[in-house]
Amino acid sequence: MSLSARTLPVLPLLLWKTPPALQMILAQEGIAHRVIETDHPLAFRAGRFVLFDGRRQSMMALRQRLKPEHTPIDVRALFSDEPVDLFEALLETAGEATTWRLQHQNVTETVSRHDRAKLRRKIIGRLRDVVTKSGGVWARISPYPFPYRSAFNLRVDLDEQVPADYFAFACARTPIAEATTHFVSTHAYGEQPDVLADLRDLDTHSHGHYHVTYRDAEANRVNLRRALDRLAKAGITGTGFAAPHGRWNLGLNTELEELGCEFSSEFQVGYNDLPFYPWLGSRASKVLQIPVHPICEGLFFDVGAEGPKAITNHLVSVIAAKIAAGEPAFVYGHPERRLGRFPEIVTAIADAVAGDSLTWRVSLSTFAHWWKWRLARSWSLIPRGERGYGLQLDEWDGRYPIGLEVFRDRHSALVPIVGPLTVVDTAELAYERRSPDYALPAPLPRRRNLDWKAVIRRAIDWETVTPIEDLPNLTLSSQIKRELRAWRERSRLAG
Repeated sequence: MSLSARTLPVLPLLLWKTPPALQMILAQEGIAHRVIETDHPLAFRAGRFVLFDGRRQSMMALRQRLKPEHTPIDVRALFSDEPVDLFEALLETAGEATTWRLQHQNVTETVSRHDRAKLRRKIIGRLRDVVTKSGGVWARISPYPFPYRSAFNLRVDLDEQVPADYFAFACARTPIAEATTHFVSTHAYGEQPDVLADLRDLDTHSHGHYHVTYRDAEANRVNLRRALDRLAKAGITGTGFAAPHGRWNLGLNTELEELGCEFSSEFQVGYNDLPFYPWLGSRASKVLQIPVHPICEGLFFDVGAEGPKAITNHLVSVIAAKIAAGEPAFVYGHPERRLGRFPEIVTAIADAVAGDSLTWRVSLSTFAHWWKWRLARSWSLIPRGERGYGLQLDEWDGRYPIGLEVFRDRHSALVPIVGPLTVVDTAELAYERRSPDYALPAPLPRRRNLDWKAVIRRAIDWETVTPIEDLPNLTLSSQIKRELRAWRERSRLAG
């Protein structure tokens, strides 16, 4: 049978020698795509649009492998005017101190060096324009089970041993308990049976034993396993993790993979974004990263906020903006000395999503399970007649109700997928306007002043949380840290 532009599937997009970041963000978006591993012409019959990297493959050489009906797109050429390599920036995992001007105050947190969500939207937006102007259709498996348009979760980190504050928070949590996820430092609460008993039937996971993320893989291993043992004895077997202070490194990731951790959440790697698997240099991590909004109530109190008004206004506005944008409204905070003493913040958050039937109120565990299931869907969009398409799922699985989201300019329509083959007539879709960008404050310009003390602290992984007797002593930096901690303790006692 001869090929034509009307018989080749408009999706999946075919990826030929493209940057790994492109596959990453297409997976986030839910756009059907397939990585072409061989240059045999038959391999390119699975789709009409062939994306390639013009630095690795010339258009002329690629054309020799394709039929005239194919539409090749050089993804590098689309962004040749950018001051940085967007695809490389998406793969970075380094963090950097970032400041925002919020509610008349400057708040600072260490987050990912690049705003991955902003980069993702820029790449996807430009790619969508090229595909649709070339006669294609831009559609995706919705990020949420049908008919939801967004999702909400309150992530709570339990860092300090203040049970009274926890239980005060727990009372305020009641209306959104099913959409609250807890990460517990077992050094703080491992010997608090009442708190652990309350958490047992909720979405609860590890925050490590000591509230530290180490650079040393062995130190992370000991810290993580101690926490899991404590939680298991209390009947809590969560498979997620959130690193203290949002810090992430390769050594931590190695141990999380060894432990079979399903997901983690560190804003040093990404924030305000859809879930993704961090890039490790030659492969993707096995641990799903679920980003949250990185600005918690503690940052406001740290700079002198006397009450809850500023943080309440900020978090409620973030939730509203992210729901309007159709992206996860995942925020986080702390019970001790904060949410437990200002429960009106939690009440305002609960009120912000109350009665919204199109926002999925979900735990991070459930969301991780959904996201992995969604990533495993393989599908095609095949032309049928002049204005119709057939959505064909390779393997039908009715575990979740799913929807196909079809885009047109700044509008989108959501169609339920009811079986292995769903017919879509684009002329009969009911489109609604969606907010394409977040209405969130932009960070202030970063100042790159060299701080030698900070450099040295990072080099030796300086912290004072871990007892000296529990510090590792395997590397030169860990030995220096141990000696400095011991000298500091002797000086304190002598003084």
